Amino acid sequence: MNYNLNIKKETLPNGLQVILVHKPDYQRSLFLLGAKVGGFDIDQNVDGSIVHHKSGLAHYLEHQMFYLDGEDVSELFANLQCSTNAYTSYTETAFYFSTTADVKKPLKLLLEFVENLDVTEDTIEKEKGIILSEYDMYQQSPEQRLFKETLVSLYKYHPMKVDVLGSKEDIQNMNMEDLKQFYELNYDSSKLCLVGVTGKDTDDVMNWIKECQKDVVSKCDKNISRVFKTEPVEVNRQEYVDTMDIHQPFVCVGFKMLPCTNKIEAFEKDFAVNVWLDSIMGPLNPQFQEWLDQRVFTQFVGAEADFTIDHSYVLFYAQTSNPDEFIELIKKQVTNLEISKDDYQSLHAQAIANNLRGLDHFDGLANDLLRSYFEEYDYLDSLNCIQTMTLEKVIEYIKSLDFSNICVTKILPNDSI
Repeated sequence: MNYNLNIKKETLPNGLQVILVHKPDYQRSLFLLGAKVGGFDIDQNVDGSIVHHKSGLAHYLEHQMFYLDGEDVSELFANLQCSTNAYTSYTETAFYFSTTADVKKPLKLLLEFVENLDVTEDTIEKEKGIILSEYDMYQQSPEQRLFKETLVSLYKYHPMKVDVLGSKEDIQNMNMEDLKQFYELNYDSSKLCLVGVTGKDTDDVMNWIKECQKDVVSKCDKNISRVFKTEPVEVNRQEYVDTMDIHQPFVCVGFKMLPCTNKIEAFEKDFAVNVWLDSIMGPLNPQFQEWLDQRVFTQFVGAEADFTIDHSYVLFYAQTSNPDEFIELIKKQVTNLEISKDDYQSLHAQAIANNLRGLDHFDGLANDLLRSYFEEYDYLDSLNCIQTMTLEKVIEYIKSLDFSNICVTKILPNDSI
């Protein structure tokens, strides 16, 4: 299926990749400009030499880049009747705007501020306080602390164990030289991808982008890739217990899995395992309501899996008055590697429907197209992969899981120890 997506792709002379999706009869437009750089980029291989960066540098730089010629870019977008924002994940950083007005001036502004770094010592210091406040806020959240410490328990070397914000020490020591070096390596036009989802004529939009980029020349011809150290099969630590000012404990049971051997396996396995988890830790499971009624856990409960070619894991988490009971429950559940035909048909249909609805969600569609470009897979093929996934294939993937490498994280009330 092509899902009736009218997609236009072109690589400009300076290396900028442009992906435009035409949405007829829509007034709204969303444009997203991204770089394949994020929390994972602590160590980078630059033409064969390892360059070590401070943790959290991608996120810090994202905050810093909202200046152009000394002006606040957010205000400039607001003057053009646009809302704007940005995000940094483990694998990419993106800047975007949304509008129902004309797109040409904001598009030019988006390209200009991302392709030109305008930072001063004052803006660096100002942002330092903002990001440290964000760091402290996350530290005071039991849910955030639970997941953060679980990832530290799972991984000895993988940068997944390091928060996208970075360590407090690295944030405090961030400086101009760090930002400029990181920017020059990762924000050259040849390393960027612009995705647009719009009701405007995409030929006209493409011509405007070319006009904006005609004098922008690629300045970085280095071969750059992120570096992952060899990770042991075993978890980094089997148990971690901390205390906070909370009324009821939080617990997470994590299982470290082997990375996938290729991207197709990763995509299929990720879908298969998450479907299985939804069948266990949700209303399709008759026992789920019993567990709630018996107060094995509260409404804060769930499970998630992440399967990629560089890391893979499965997590079960909950707020519960009896962490040990929840842990034993999960250990029992991971021995039942089955999913019924009825449950699968229901969850499969739901996933297909969500994908179809997602094609009209401009921000989600743009993010998916950006990620598929950077990760080098075809977005439509990934949708078709879910469409054609069979129950037999799902069960095959589930039964291949090895739950022997386990860690447990507990966040307990201050007075419990």
